[in-house]
Amino acid sequence: MPELTRHRTNAPLETWIIRYVDVGTIAQQDWDPHPERSGIWKWSCGFYSLHRDERFRGQALDFENARVGFDAAWKVFLPRRTDAEFEASRRQKQWTANKYALWDAGYRNKLGRGPIRCACGAMFNPGIHEETMAHIEHITGRPAGT
Repeated sequence: MPELTRHRTNAPLETWIIRYVDVGTIAQQDWDPHPERSGIWKWSCGFYSLHRDERFRGQALDFENARVGFDAAWKVFLPRRTDAEFEASRRQKQWTANKYALWDAGYRNKLGRGPIRCACGAMFNPGIHEETMAHIEHITGRPAGT
């Protein structure tokens, strides 16, 4: 089974992102309207944009039990996935990052209306992933994939 990695975010409450693509989170919650449930750890396992009906979720009283729940869900989730699905998830995540980068660069009202002019002078279609990847650095000043 592939090794999962995790890292803590800078969220106000302790939150861990699970990496193998982005397949889930484990986070402490404090926003629950029921005081008896504040401080509960919630976890989710699955692709955000693909197979939403196959996302696993749960909660626990502490991080270690949330991690056990996540690990059990991961062992069910992973064998059902193909390499193509992981690649599709990576592409979707990159597309979303590119979209927001283009919005931040002032192209928000131009997306979805055909080709746009890159800072390098070339025209490209932001709806085509490969074309966007070729020009995103010119527009945002950041390398593609960051």
